[in-house]
Amino acid sequence: MKHTTDPDAYFEDTEFDLSNSNKKPSSKAFRRGKQDRVKFLAELASHTTKVQEEMHAGFVPTFSPSEHERGWILNGLEEFYNGQVITDVLSKVKGGKEANVYCCSAHPSTGLALIAAKIYRPRMFRNLRNDARYRQGREMVDENEKVSHARREDLAMRKNTRFGKELRHISWLEAEYQTLTMLYTAGADVPKPLAHGGNVILMEFVGEHAIPAPTLQQVSLTRSEARVVFNRLIENLSIFLACHRVHGDLSAYNILYGSGVFKIIDFPQAVDPRRNPDVKVLFIRDVERICQYFHRYGLTLDALEIANGLWEKYLFTNALDAGA
Repeated sequence: MKHTTDPDAYFEDTEFDLSNSNKKPSSKAFRRGKQDRVKFLAELASHTTKVQEEMHAGFVPTFSPSEHERGWILNGLEEFYNGQVITDVLSKVKGGKEANVYCCSAHPSTGLALIAAKIYRPRMFRNLRNDARYRQGREMVDENEKVSHARREDLAMRKNTRFGKELRHISWLEAEYQTLTMLYTAGADVPKPLAHGGNVILMEFVGEHAIPAPTLQQVSLTRSEARVVFNRLIENLSIFLACHRVHGDLSAYNILYGSGVFKIIDFPQAVDPRRNPDVKVLFIRDVERICQYFHRYGLTLDALEIANGLWEKYLFTNALDAGA
């Protein structure tokens, strides 16, 4: 049986939050009770770690995470270790509220040296701001990539029950992986998706010698380099639209750049222009952010004109396809 303990619960459950209490001990008995509770929680966390290590005895990563990370890594990546996709976890290359990204050594059978493992936190979607805006028109997708319209599932998600949250979680991860696969196949500059399951998406590692490529925000380009990169980014936006996708949160912070090439990352909030009524606003915002970044290199850019041009081309192509 797969171990399902969520160590994150110890750090997010306000019932166990003793540090923020405004109550002062009124007696020695109260203080002793509080100390006993702290000791109990410490022993419980230690026991959980030991159980995890025993149940995942064959998978012992080189990377030494904090205690609350250990469960995410072992539970999330063991199946890919056993399936001969990765052989080790080497380091954490990015940490965030929604997900951590780890650099893994790839199994020789993959033909790769390194793989990036994006592991979502079990409760990430409560941290995704304004997620209802991105969910509009999005179909429910299960772990087998099947669209589901079951009344019970729709009702659970609308009521935001525990079951509904889990369904939404599955739907968002499946949608991100499918988007990556579709865009990569269409020739967009995104990391090659390799596998997914549970809270994990595996993709090609962007960087050299286990050092991740910097974001576009962190690098300096010459004016000629900036023009080349900008033009290619606009081509990518056109490819996205041709695949009926808008990134929805594009900026220089989620574009990795190195050795003259870039990869666009982070697609959990990507939306389908055919189904989301707010999509053009999101698309214009994506273009505006990109143009704002390239203004620093002296490029004269009209974000609204560029966005409208791409959008009209998309609508025209769709109309032709519909009439064919």
